[in-house]
Formats: sequence, structure tokens, C-alpha cells
Amino acid sequence: MKTNLTILAFSICTILAPVKPLVIIAILSIILDTCFGIWRSVRRSGWKSIRSRRLSHTISKTLLYSGAIVFVFLLEKYVIADILAHFIAIDLVLTKAFTFFCVYTEIKSINESYFSVTGVNVWDKFIKFAKRSKETLEDLK
Repeated sequence: MKTNLTILAFSICTILAPVKPLVIIAILSIILDTCFGIWRSVRRSGWKSIRSRRLSHTISKTLLYSGAIVFVFLLEKYVIADILAHFIAIDLVLTKAFTFFCVYTEIKSINESYFSVTGVNVWDKFIKFAKRSKETLEDLK
């Protein structure tokens, strides 16, 4: 019995191995967003404003994002892969796009927390930096 469970666990880990880095990226973005949220809360209202109920939302969000990424991966890998292969040559494109959406959501939340504390919109600064870099590259050509 123990051998069968071990084989099953290793089989599941093997099937989910390609999606592991994407799940880790999503979890890291959630952790970073949580840190910025705690920072914002402490700066605005002090340590008394930290509640375990709000922190428990982080656990449910992590499980939801991870489960959804794994679901999209399994759907793409075993149902949609043949159809997508005719149009797109990128492996796991839907899973990567969904992970990007999750990370983008967390980045927007981090930006809101940072803006709330400092008054500086990092996203706008990044866009301005990218435009200036593009102009500089065009000037060099």
C-alpha cells in the first residue's frame, strides 16, 4: 500500500513538474504583495491594524492561484494542446498567460500600496523610463 501511494505521489509530481516554476512565481508575487500590504497598513494605522483574518486571505489567494494555474496547465496539456499547436509554437502559452495575469494583478496591488504610502506611482515611472529608453535607442541609431 505504501509503495502504491509513493508511486502515485511521484507520478503526480512528474506530471506537474513543468508548471512548478509558474506556480512559484505566482506565490512569490503574492508574498511580495502581502509584504507591501503589511507595510502600508503599519504606516497608516500602526501594528494594531494587522489582523489575522486579512492575512488568512493570503492563504486562500495562494491556494486559488496555484490551483487555477495547475487547472489551466492540465486543461492546456491534455485537452487543448493539439489545437493550439496548429496556431502557436509556444509551449504552455495559456498557462503562461494566466500566470502573467495573476502576477500582473499582484503588481497592480503592490503599486497601489506603494502609492498609498509614498505618493509615487511606480508603474507610471516605469512607463516613462521605457519611453525615454526607446527614444535614446532611436537617437543612437
